[in-house]
Amino acid sequence: MKNKNKVLDHKFYTFAYLPGNSFMHKLNPLSKIFLLILLTISIFMIKSLILLAIIFMMIILLTLISKISLKDLLRKLKFIFIILIISLVLNIFFNAIPSNQETVLFYLFNISFLPIRRLALYYALKASIIVLILYTSTIMYANTTSPKDFLYSLVRLKIPYRYCFSLMVGIRYIPLIEQEAKTIALAQRARGFGLERANSVKKAYRLIFERLVATLISILRKGHITSISMENRCFGIHKQRTNMKIIKFKSIDGLFIFFCVLGFSFFLLFLFQLLPIPPVPSLYKLFLTIF
Repeated sequence: MKNKNKVLDHKFYTFAYLPGNSFMHKLNPLSKIFLLILLTISIFMIKSLILLAIIFMMIILLTLISKISLKDLLRKLKFIFIILIISLVLNIFFNAIPSNQETVLFYLFNISFLPIRRLALYYALKASIIVLILYTSTIMYANTTSPKDFLYSLVRLKIPYRYCFSLMVGIRYIPLIEQEAKTIALAQRARGFGLERANSVKKAYRLIFERLVATLISILRKGHITSISMENRCFGIHKQRTNMKIIKFKSIDGLFIFFCVLGFSFFLLFLFQLLPIPPVPSLYKLFLTIF
């Protein structure tokens, strides 16, 4: 019952590990890292917004297969959605290239000095989709990968365990920071100083500043306690250590890596037009065809 309540608590944190028995849970952490590397290389080579959108839908599908519900995924993406909407608007106006040859789609509010240019809109949408893909794939990896399993898999690569442990502690602190921020937000609301009282710019600034400072102090204290605990246990005094758990590559990992390489090779052949498949049409040309 205790473990069940712990899982339910972690469910509300964006980058916390959620135990499960899905396909992604059964994979070796390094196999999933390999997928993320190929995915990152691929999305930065793609120029088509339609193809990027298809990859984003595939990542969402893979996340749902990992037993992460669509409701929880949307809740975890809510913050990044708000940031991307603001970034999209700013990129449209400040990333535009003033040129007579650049296509102007329309003028905002019918004002001549507020043009929405095609190139600026393209780069703004592309950057937003890339961030969404990377953010969603990171959520999928964090929710399906235990930090301890990640540590043990790195040790299997003959990486010194001191560096592996430092990386694991950093990963473990990500949901901890989110938990501390929510706890401090509840404490502020209990004192009558929540978001509903921030009815001015000055009060909103004070609320955010106090929350950030309190969260930073709390995390620094926890980090100091962790360092003292490691020193008392003489962590790192030996070059080698015995691990209670050994993470091995299974047949499912070999098949997964094989299909990842196969898919990436097919993607490269398609991207360089070495396959008898027509390229993905331009979203702008489709828009002109429809309208």
